[in-house]
Amino acid sequence: MQLLQPKDNSGILPIAYFHALARLGEEGLILIEPAQSFVSLGFFDDTETTLDLDYCAKQNIPVMRRETGGGMVLLGPGQVFYMLVVKRPHHPIPSRVNDAYTYLSQAPIAAYRELGIDTKLRPINDIVTQAGRKIAGQGACDINGHFCFVGSILIDFDTELMHRVVKLPNAALRAPLKAALMHHMTSICRETGKRPTVDAVKQGLACAFAPLVDGLVPTEVSERLATVARETAIELSSPEALLSDQNPPRSLFKVREGLYLCQRALTTPGGEILLSLTIQDEHVESASATGPGITPGFPGLGGLVGQPFRPDVIRAHLPDTAALGLGPDQLTAALFAKRR
Repeated sequence: MQLLQPKDNSGILPIAYFHALARLGEEGLILIEPAQSFVSLGFFDDTETTLDLDYCAKQNIPVMRRETGGGMVLLGPGQVFYMLVVKRPHHPIPSRVNDAYTYLSQAPIAAYRELGIDTKLRPINDIVTQAGRKIAGQGACDINGHFCFVGSILIDFDTELMHRVVKLPNAALRAPLKAALMHHMTSICRETGKRPTVDAVKQGLACAFAPLVDGLVPTEVSERLATVARETAIELSSPEALLSDQNPPRSLFKVREGLYLCQRALTTPGGEILLSLTIQDEHVESASATGPGITPGFPGLGGLVGQPFRPDVIRAHLPDTAALGLGPDQLTAALFAKRR
């Protein structure tokens, strides 16, 4: 199988390569580090309620929509992408997606081990440290009869920029979002205090993937592949791709597998109220209510902590909300609304 390490890593090309390879009916493992930061929307993301497009435009941050699922991610320097494209079926890679994740995740886990970090797969598609912090996100899809498995090794991660590109109902909610990203995400630099070279990471990935796909042969990127990748990059970043009205808004922001943020800004007779809940494994891990609309006698949302994040349960454990000028049904409806 081809081992491809494209030299042109400008713009959103790093993600376009695996789409192009599959469209051409070829197989291979692509390893590449982006030259600049850009935003990659998941196939099912609603752009306008997920991403701060104005901020991205002002900061000249490119935006594209990939054909794999998962949530919006910030990609850029300090991340080494691994993108495997194989024809279906491809022995010994399992045909079931969950089993394929388990099988192929052995490679990034082995690569991290060589770099001194013990990691594991958190089903279905995150690589996390033993402490549970996300250190690699992965995705998969089928393109032109080919199975595409993609992910990245995080040498470093720009948490500051990541929390800034997210669309939020109120700027004051950026602080809890940033805190969640800092607490639940990590990188090689944070874990070890060292920064390996990109070449070292690529070599570790190639060595780890080779036995899983019956060997790899270093191959130059053909002009045909480069051309189709450039054309694909234009397509994936077009207004038609980004502003599709067929994707429903997401009500929660995904930090990693099993961890979500529920953030709302509500207008009450006394002023605005900002709600921020952390949902861990479908249970409320933390909950806060702030803003000028909070009256001195309001007891807070501590009673929600530990409860399943379901409308009936949340409604039953809300404190008296009369002082806020909101009924419990209104507050519950806001938390479970279809858009943030």
